[in-house]
Amino acid sequence: MLSRLWRKFCLMLGNQPTLTLYFLPIIQTVWPGKIPSLYRAKLLKKEWQTPDMLQLTFSTSKKWPGFIPGQHVLLTIEHNGRYLTRPFSICSSLSLWQSKGEISLCCKVNAQGEFTPLLDALAQDCHVSLSKAQGEFYWQNPSTPSVFIAAGSGITPLASMLLSQTHWQNSVTLFYRNRGTFHAALLTQLEDLAKKQPLFTLQFSDSQKESAQQFEQLIATDVANKQFYLCGPAGFMRSVRDLLNQSQVPSHLIFQEQFGFSMPINVASESDSSLRATFVKAGQAYQVELDSQKTLLQNAEDGGLTPQFGCRIGVCFQCVCDKVSGQVRDLRTGELSGNGAEQIQLCVSQPVSEVVIKL
Repeated sequence: MLSRLWRKFCLMLGNQPTLTLYFLPIIQTVWPGKIPSLYRAKLLKKEWQTPDMLQLTFSTSKKWPGFIPGQHVLLTIEHNGRYLTRPFSICSSLSLWQSKGEISLCCKVNAQGEFTPLLDALAQDCHVSLSKAQGEFYWQNPSTPSVFIAAGSGITPLASMLLSQTHWQNSVTLFYRNRGTFHAALLTQLEDLAKKQPLFTLQFSDSQKESAQQFEQLIATDVANKQFYLCGPAGFMRSVRDLLNQSQVPSHLIFQEQFGFSMPINVASESDSSLRATFVKAGQAYQVELDSQKTLLQNAEDGGLTPQFGCRIGVCFQCVCDKVSGQVRDLRTGELSGNGAEQIQLCVSQPVSEVVIKL
């Protein structure tokens, strides 16, 4: 009861749910980049794993609660007065964080993108913000024979799981598919692991030399009594999952992660362009094609609209508006909204279905 009254008082005083947010500009003069609910991290090292995969190593705040190998974090940086946030899987071992308080993110840089080209411009020892580790994608039962299947930058969470393992209890095979070894991030570390650990087998597949059918035949040769962990582009993962289903692998033994914020398999994927949003402004309705891997704020802007916004990471509440119908996912928590009317924040809401939004 008291917490609800305090929240109402803070909203009345400064249009913020806590006074910390109200005084944020003053706080940031002392701790640059400080954002409530996030953790500061210092950039220690940058190195290119491949021509388009940049590995960043950070020293985390002592208050950062740690991670389970396979999870991802939301990385937030400030650019031109705006906070930009993207999810990245942790690719380093758990022992690196436990011994030194460090983690590494391996980020695919899209030269045409808004966010990832900024990563190479980050200065040494600069501070960024990290969320708590998120996601339910982790090695469920290392005592069961396991098969890991990765394509492209999908190797990052799987590498973290494998490099973190200290007590190998059964056979493990990694099928890693990419456009030649030149483009294969983290391959050297995984090859070293295969040399040291007899229970671990690395099978690299060069997509320039080996067809998808040949690759799938290799996977399907021995699937009985094994658990499978998949990560990569959505289309690739659908093909592999279909293969495993056809091979009678029980669904409860297939664990899957896709790029971006984790999404259930039965909702819109990154290749689904059929969803639409209706944005209502001053009584006029605007139809916008939805990219389900972007926030509603980004979708609205892509559609030529100019909703009000502030921080773009769910802190300032300037983008709060009314959802009339449809379902969205809160990117900070992964929670799904209801299908009816409620208030949402455009900058942290990911469309799951067609929605009607009143701006």
